[in-house]
Amino acid sequence: MPSRRRSVRAGEINWQNLRRPDAPDAGLHGESKHAEGTLLLNTGTREYDETDPDHHTVLVHVRSVNIDGRQMREPYAHWLAGQVGLAVIGPGQRC
Repeated sequence: MPSRRRSVRAGEINWQNLRRPDAPDAGLHGESKHAEGTLLLNTGTREYDETDPDHHTVLVHVRSVNIDGRQMREPYAHWLAGQVGLAVIGPGQRC
C-alpha cells in the first residue's frame, strides 16, 4: 500500500500587551512597548514559507532602538533568554 503524504499546517500563537521586567544588574529597564512573544508551530518564520512537523520556534519581540549607532534592545533579548537557561540562536528578524 503506498504511503500517503500528510499535509503539514503551520500556525502561531501570539501574546501581546506584556510588560518586560527591569534588569538593573544588567543596566536594562523594563518596558511594555513592543513586548510580545510568538510561538511558531511547524515553521521557523512568520511567513510560513517552509513547514516541518518537527520545527517550532519562539520569537521574542523587542523594540529596535539605535542610540549612537548601538543597538540598545538586542541585549535585553539575550538577557531574557538567559533567565530561562536558553540563548538567542539566530539574527533578528524584521516584522
